[in-house]
Amino acid sequence: MAIRHYKGMVYSEKLASNIIDNTPNKELVNVIRDQLKRAKEAKFAIGYFFLSGFSLVKDDFPSNYDKKPFLKIVMGNETTYPTKEELVEGYNLRELLKIKMIEDLQSKQLTDEQVEKLITLRDLVANNVIEVKLFDKARLHAKLYLFITNPNERYGTRGLGIVGSSNFTAEGLTRNKELNVIITDKNDVDYLEEWFDKLWNEAIDFNADLIKVIDVSGST
Repeated sequence: MAIRHYKGMVYSEKLASNIIDNTPNKELVNVIRDQLKRAKEAKFAIGYFFLSGFSLVKDDFPSNYDKKPFLKIVMGNETTYPTKEELVEGYNLRELLKIKMIEDLQSKQLTDEQVEKLITLRDLVANNVIEVKLFDKARLHAKLYLFITNPNERYGTRGLGIVGSSNFTAEGLTRNKELNVIITDKNDVDYLEEWFDKLWNEAIDFNADLIKVIDVSGST
């Protein structure tokens, strides 16, 4: 059994193979990239979408899509829930989120790589490869990354889910001390997909808003 040492901690590479915690060789971004290429469709539920931290590139996605949108994202209001003062002034959550996203992009000196990834994101959304919705009914704190690899499978698992603490940010996927678990049990994967689909149906469209945010911010 291989033993690794990391910042004073000792752990076994063969133990907890379904735990993703961003320690060396267990970064969540690598699991997401691997599964995106295998999946027929993917479904993410995330607390917030930091555009400046979008860490995927076009090559992370399949070359062909069996269905569109390939990736559905429901994002919440984890960092943008209106204050009492903002509600009094008539801000709704959608407008407030757009303002906060633009401020996030304009407050940073983005690298060429970050700008390129933002352009990729805009193109994927505009071409209906990615569809984004906003859940505005309550605070969405859950983080789910669901990959459907065998949509017609009747007896075995239809895919793989990841549930845990990582938000869809560069830090959450690579550097933060996170704790996520990979789920492959058929019943659990089916339950997670039903949970997501219900959330999706309750959420509001945000695709056009997201494209506008990227355009207005001047990042591209």
